[in-house]
Amino acid sequence: MNMKRTLIPVCLAMLAMPVISAGLFAAEPQAEEKKANITMDEARAIALAKVPGGEVTSEELGRVAGKLTFFFDVKSEGKKGLDVVSVNAADGEVIEVKHKSEWAVRRDAQTKRRSSPPKDRS
Repeated sequence: MNMKRTLIPVCLAMLAMPVISAGLFAAEPQAEEKKANITMDEARAIALAKVPGGEVTSEELGRVAGKLTFFFDVKSEGKKGLDVVSVNAADGEVIEVKHKSEWAVRRDAQTKRRSSPPKDRS
């Protein structure tokens, strides 16, 4: 009986640690954006220049290999899927333009929904 009283709180604390540490050490998106040398609008213009006739459907700021990077999902009319354009936030250089099929887009959206925490519906 004593063992159960000790193990249950320890197990619960271990389960809560990733949630607590993620909240403590997560960087604010605005703080990350202030570290960029170019703005989101400038990066968006660079991305749209790489995919002529496209429309940005999603944009985010993140880190890849320690480098601050803007990511844009660009949908082109008459083309299935979308292009993902990565722009270096330090100098505005296009790192990569990668085409994603419709299937890959749906798979990534589903994975993102599963991994994100549930929204409070109150």
